[in-house]
Amino acid sequence: MVRLATIALMACAGCHVSLTAMSAKLVEVLKSVELVHSYILMDAKHIPDNVDVGIVEGGLKTSHDEEVVKELREKAKILIAVGDCACFGGVPGLVNIYRLDDSFKAAYIDNPTTVEGFRPTKDLPETRPQALPISEIVKVDYMVPGCPPRETTLESVLTTLLSGRTPSLSSQSVCDECPRKKTGEKPEAIRRLHEGTPDPDKCLLEQGYLCMGPVTRAGCGAACVRAGVTCDGCYGPAEQTWDQGLAMLDGLLGLAKERFPRLKIETLSGMIYRYTFASSILYKMARKAKGKA
Repeated sequence: MVRLATIALMACAGCHVSLTAMSAKLVEVLKSVELVHSYILMDAKHIPDNVDVGIVEGGLKTSHDEEVVKELREKAKILIAVGDCACFGGVPGLVNIYRLDDSFKAAYIDNPTTVEGFRPTKDLPETRPQALPISEIVKVDYMVPGCPPRETTLESVLTTLLSGRTPSLSSQSVCDECPRKKTGEKPEAIRRLHEGTPDPDKCLLEQGYLCMGPVTRAGCGAACVRAGVTCDGCYGPAEQTWDQGLAMLDGLLGLAKERFPRLKIETLSGMIYRYTFASSILYKMARKAKGKA
């Protein structure tokens, strides 16, 4: 049987929830695997030796995160990054916009819900200056993007891998899965979703709503767009997209550049780099310029 281990680092456990959402399919998968470690799904404290497949949810933010992922990489024949935090840094990667001390101050000192108003440090692992994807420190064999990945995506990757074949992701974009009509019309300005009432049948981007579909990998079935909400890019960069945020920005500047001066850098980053800022070319250039490459 295939020995399977899972870990969760800087994460919310949503990817493990998606794993369990496979329901009957998960039962079938478990018939051919031995779950040897998963401190979210079972009572396990230590990663055993001779792991065949290791699944990592979450990115890197603390010294403990680094220690655990390095240990699993050393003991696992195949390592899979599952979810955007592990693959790209995810939503927590947006913290890299701010200085570490400012982040702690916002969370513990200036936060009215923190009763004592001080930063805890006793018996805690060291906090790294940046939140990063796991590929920054270990070799990743396969990536399964999503926030979280849909259970159908996880099912496809796991069953393909367990059958001895090489799993692959869709080479299309979310636009290819979207049923909305596209005419090539250019919007006059970029709008937020609450501004006006979108036409339910027409391309949201052509109506001026910031939809990340053109630069986002397919695989979700265009779930958000079908529900009347813009794609926010959670499946990561599309196959031919070199940098998700810059590719989107490049396409938008020629359409409605008069709108962008009204957006703060934090707001814009949260819109076009919601899941991939920590692994973006733009951020890597900034780190290099500051001598932190």
